[in-house]
Amino acid sequence: MAAIGSPAGVRRRLSTQDAGFLYGESRSAPLHIGGVSIFDGEISFEAALQYMKERIHQVPRFRQRLVFAPFNLNHAVLVDDPDFKLENHFKRHKLKGDTEAEMLHEALELYEPLLDRGKPLWEIYMLEGLKGRAAMLTKVHHALIDGVSGMEISRLTSDFTPDAPPPPPPEEAFNPPPLPGPTEILMDAARDFFKAQLDSTSRAMEEMVRNPAEVAERTNKMMESMQSMARVFARPIVTTPWNAALISSKRDVTLCRYPFADFRAIRSAFGGTVNDVVLTILSEAAARYLKHHGYATNGGEMRIGCPVNVRRPEEQTDLGNRVSIMLPTVPADSMDLGERHRRVCAETEQIKKEQLPQTLDRMMDSGNLMPPALMGMMSRMGKASVDTASAMVRMWNFRPSPGGLAMPALGINFMASNVPGFQVPTYFCGKQLVEGFAVFPLFGNIGYGVGITSYNQQMFLNLTSDPTLLPDLDRMKQFCDEVFEEFRGRAIAQLPAGTIAGVTAS
Repeated sequence: MAAIGSPAGVRRRLSTQDAGFLYGESRSAPLHIGGVSIFDGEISFEAALQYMKERIHQVPRFRQRLVFAPFNLNHAVLVDDPDFKLENHFKRHKLKGDTEAEMLHEALELYEPLLDRGKPLWEIYMLEGLKGRAAMLTKVHHALIDGVSGMEISRLTSDFTPDAPPPPPPEEAFNPPPLPGPTEILMDAARDFFKAQLDSTSRAMEEMVRNPAEVAERTNKMMESMQSMARVFARPIVTTPWNAALISSKRDVTLCRYPFADFRAIRSAFGGTVNDVVLTILSEAAARYLKHHGYATNGGEMRIGCPVNVRRPEEQTDLGNRVSIMLPTVPADSMDLGERHRRVCAETEQIKKEQLPQTLDRMMDSGNLMPPALMGMMSRMGKASVDTASAMVRMWNFRPSPGGLAMPALGINFMASNVPGFQVPTYFCGKQLVEGFAVFPLFGNIGYGVGITSYNQQMFLNLTSDPTLLPDLDRMKQFCDEVFEEFRGRAIAQLPAGTIAGVTAS
């Protein structure tokens, strides 16, 4: 397998989108991604460490650290770390308890702290002491990867058979030069910044001269899409308990597990896509949660933030972030599942028709013109304000309640990100991956998010919350399970006999 990311010895400056996850991070909103993987047998730390040593060269980015420019003249650059030692990132943690619940509690405590920006931005912990199984906690900063590139790293650091041999060793030993000095960092940052501005201006002028009609048409389409986005955000949304205040750094997670074949059956019966089926389940579960706790929705709507992969074909194995977002707005009242699904499908179809994710992607490219120094200054001011406000919420022991004081929802009620996984088993040190708990990154006053993954013919909905704002995450899981069973039952009743082979029986 070929290595991915910048080859050893090659420096790579973060894109504006990558760097945004550094600028947007605060103590109350860590922006690393990852979670807990559970394997079907015990794995010694020594065996796991050797396994990673044999594969680390396939992910050169894991041996690179950030170097920041003076005065934030440009975004940080990734360079090979001359002080890199795998043992500083691949660690062992002896669990105090031996149950899955106790393991998850300890794992989330390890997950909470920010990553050290003076080292490569990732950590893996082997969690020792789970009865008859192995558990592994992974933390990787969002500035380095998104969900798609995270799956690519998983492909290179795991196997598809239990007895797979290790990959060929690197042709050359890892022996990076010393880190660049302040003058070199400053000169490189200035050169890259001005080159990017010139390249962007030159491309725009060249396109205007070569094909002005195409440029005008693209501009008109962008303006139309921006007007569509303005109409989307003009639609008011309800304030939910998990939007009621700024989040803390605490996280709770739980997992919904379903056969993937059942989602195909529901899609066949009701139309749309598998992702539409998931959004129907999640939005109806959220509506039932609000009704259960007595929150008045009064016929209002919820808006879901759905990250979208916008990689071009030649970028599919690139690391870094290449995502935009869809923002479907759906009813906040509990309702008939068939009608909710129809509303979800109509909403996502309209978004695709208006190409809103592509417009946002082009707008983010335009954002590359914003001076990094300005972004850095705004980031420092924002972090201080957010962390102070979040600390005050905790000091007041705030808890959301129907009719109580609450922040308005700032455009999005909750996030839901779908990253397709491998549909065959994968192995680490010869042990099969059984399941994983992904921790969704939360921010601002969005205290609930869902990471949607598929693996080995199963669908996993990874629910993540700030326990201050959504303390009973198991209740949300209960409603997800309830809605799924109802949806599945209606699909089986609706489809002709013999057309749902593989769907699990009740």
